[in-house]
Amino acid sequence: MQAQLAQYTHDFERSKQQFADTIEIEYMREQVYVPVTINGQKYRFLLDTGSGQSVIYDNRPIDHCEPAGSIIAHDAIGRTDTVQMVKLPPITFGTLTLSGCQATVQHRPVARSYFDGIIGFDLVNSSLQMTIDVKNRQLILSDLKDFFDQEEGYETKYRLNYHVPYLKVSPFGDYAEEVLFDTGSRKLYSMNKQRFDQGEQKAKTSVLSQIEGRSMGRHAIGHYGVEPRGEVVFLSLQNLIIGQFSLGDLHVITTQGGSHLGAKLLELGAVVFNPRRKRMRFQPYSGKRHTVVSNPQLEKAIINDNGRPMVGLVWEQSDAYQAGLREGDIILQAENHPIRSFAEYLAFRPL
Repeated sequence: MQAQLAQYTHDFERSKQQFADTIEIEYMREQVYVPVTINGQKYRFLLDTGSGQSVIYDNRPIDHCEPAGSIIAHDAIGRTDTVQMVKLPPITFGTLTLSGCQATVQHRPVARSYFDGIIGFDLVNSSLQMTIDVKNRQLILSDLKDFFDQEEGYETKYRLNYHVPYLKVSPFGDYAEEVLFDTGSRKLYSMNKQRFDQGEQKAKTSVLSQIEGRSMGRHAIGHYGVEPRGEVVFLSLQNLIIGQFSLGDLHVITTQGGSHLGAKLLELGAVVFNPRRKRMRFQPYSGKRHTVVSNPQLEKAIINDNGRPMVGLVWEQSDAYQAGLREGDIILQAENHPIRSFAEYLAFRPL
């Protein structure tokens, strides 16, 4: 089968050795964007630690890519598809050029013009240490073994699964679960519903006091579709422990997809990846071991229903629910602006 012929690799050729490079990044729409140059042309790539390798899109082709077979790709909600893989032309970040990078070619059902591709976690797996600092708008890359060893912060181990980093967190007392650190997600933390059910059984009294509500619906969108409909639990976590640091007063919801920490964590502190030791270090901007988040609860979610913007989920304590919004409603207008498709909804109000 052709999908089994392609092999994951991060055996890149670098234009220089023994270096440390600082690259200016953008942080907008709760995601990190890195400027890259390919074939002398500038592009904006999303930095996605939840993707094992780079991604380009069939509606924004890049010249001089070499076919590299096919591969079975997994999305954020656990769905899979067989996709084409290519070897990119040399790609430049700052003053560093990498040759031999692989990328999958994905289809975007809804065109988004604000980024051209994805940089995956293979950048770190290639043995480059990386700091993401959105406060100072910089990405630091280095191949120097001890370059970040004296940095302050709170370390936690990570494990690779499908070539992406998983950390252990504790949302309820002694109950721990493994979560993907996924900067491709805009949420701070989402918890898999089955994992929540396990935690509820192990720490029932503690969990009950942190439940804000329950509803039926769906909200998570992956490359290959929307998560299945199911029960969604709205939570107000007193304390989410991540290694040596913790987050307090954190409002989250469950998902049918995998548990993950997302890019909003970067608004609270910088992260440093050390692939040699499989460690991630969190450097809170407050300088404190514990950060109070106090984020608002998600009130509603809009999903793509065959090209139409449909309400996938509504929190029953929200103003939107009190105003009459219900799961299954189709969005026809937003702020007196007519909406005729999911693409138009995204253009008017990006998810």
